[in-house]
Amino acid sequence: MSPGHRKGEEKAAGPGKHAGGSGKKTSGSGHILAIAFIFMIFMIPIGLCFITFPTATYTVSATNPLAAAVQAAGASICSTADTQWDVAGATGGKTYVISYNCNHQTSTNTITVQVQAFDSQESRDGAVLTYNTMYVGRGKPVGNLFAYNQYLIYVTPPNTDLMRSIGAELQKMMAPA
Repeated sequence: MSPGHRKGEEKAAGPGKHAGGSGKKTSGSGHILAIAFIFMIFMIPIGLCFITFPTATYTVSATNPLAAAVQAAGASICSTADTQWDVAGATGGKTYVISYNCNHQTSTNTITVQVQAFDSQESRDGAVLTYNTMYVGRGKPVGNLFAYNQYLIYVTPPNTDLMRSIGAELQKMMAPA
């Protein structure tokens, strides 16, 4: 291309503009849209937790149903300890070590179950929402959390056959008679 030809392009493009460029000035609206987009990326999942969170019924039962469910599942409670979660509305509970064989506990036949009572449905459900917004490895322990009446039941390790058996028995207990 000859130097004269470039000069012609600059004249055609107008003063202060480069040929081939849009020459638009950036406004603050692009930055606002970018910030709004990033905000939405973080807020939509949190909002969905609140909207789609299925609330479990909250009834106060006089006894902890776990012992009956464990027995019905063919397992035994090997040890029990008092526990108190540091969560608003938690009123205390128990930690159980449950196994099919208390004399020969292995990772495949033993689970740890924490059962914590709550003073209201709001505090119990608030603890579930807090748990669900945490990420594994960043403060969230690896396990399964269930709501049952006024209790939250936390089971580790997650997704074992023993846990599923006890869970099925608890579901039978909750079914209307």
